[in-house]
Amino acid sequence: MLAPHPVLRLGVEVVLCQHGGVQVCGSFTREADLLDLLQRQPDGIDLLLIDLLAPYGPEQGLSLLRLLSRRWPLLPVLVLSAHCNASMVTMAMQAGARGFLSKGTTPAMLRRAVEVLARGGRFVPPELRTQLNRSRMRRTPAPVLTPLSRREREVLRLVLQGCTTGEVARRFGRTASTVSTQKRTAYEKLGIHSDGELFRIRHLLECG
Repeated sequence: MLAPHPVLRLGVEVVLCQHGGVQVCGSFTREADLLDLLQRQPDGIDLLLIDLLAPYGPEQGLSLLRLLSRRWPLLPVLVLSAHCNASMVTMAMQAGARGFLSKGTTPAMLRRAVEVLARGGRFVPPELRTQLNRSRMRRTPAPVLTPLSRREREVLRLVLQGCTTGEVARRFGRTASTVSTQKRTAYEKLGIHSDGELFRIRHLLECG
């Protein structure tokens, strides 16, 4: 397990160790220590649980998932995240995660996710399954892109990183209402209606 907060790690360990057949063989705050264990004992770990965002941020967290997927493609990875929305789930799963849970999940849901991954399956929160399935089934045609303002691009960049409206507002010192308006205006320009559609056309955007 990789997570920066001792209380989170302890809580997860207690929940999992109460579940028959589960043993936590390593608990780390640093990515380097986790990778060292995997290199030394590549066959001694059946499942990896990581906190996607803290303290390294979403981009580094996604980079770690891609690295794990390349080096240990058979190792199932379950992500815990404070950001539980369709775009973040999609990014994490495409980067190599097999499962995704909110940090606010219940112990029973955590145990269920571990069981599913241990059997070779995939797991996402039930409240997001319908939204994700609908997003996959609906094809979004390539939009005619109306130029976005600098502030609209800034908002979309953070949305693609999984940030909420409140977090974007705090990052740029704007009100939540202003950020919501900028996001809505950007979506109207792009001809989209949801975060899932935004993620599917992110290759067309210049959000950097």
